[in-house]
Amino acid sequence: MKENKHIIYFDGICGLCNSFVSFLLKIDSSSNLKFATIKGESGQKLLNKMNFSNSEFDTLIFQKNDQVYTKSTAVFEIFKTIGGFFKIFLIFNLLPTSFLDSIYRYIALKRYKLFGKLEQCDISKFNKPGQFID
Repeated sequence: MKENKHIIYFDGICGLCNSFVSFLLKIDSSSNLKFATIKGESGQKLLNKMNFSNSEFDTLIFQKNDQVYTKSTAVFEIFKTIGGFFKIFLIFNLLPTSFLDSIYRYIALKRYKLFGKLEQCDISKFNKPGQFID
């Protein structure tokens, strides 16, 4: 039987991204989600495969099996995957993706200023080594 592959690639030095990962670790009771920093080996491989520029990268990526989601679509797919109460956030998915992505892009551009920028990524602070790829 094929194992489900649910990987969230995130900016390891972004305060908002780290807070979101901490939140997801708390609510993912079945530990279905795996995490990798975009600067890590698997993150870099995915960026190259998708022809994304590493220097301009400002989005969360969610790989669900063979599908890859970015920006607001990634966030909604994550909540859909977690299920339960968190499916309530899917109500916002009724708004046009272009509108949601424009909000996402605005926050992404200001994320370091609004939420801080860490000196380095330290996944050990999450205390869930089995859920981190690299």
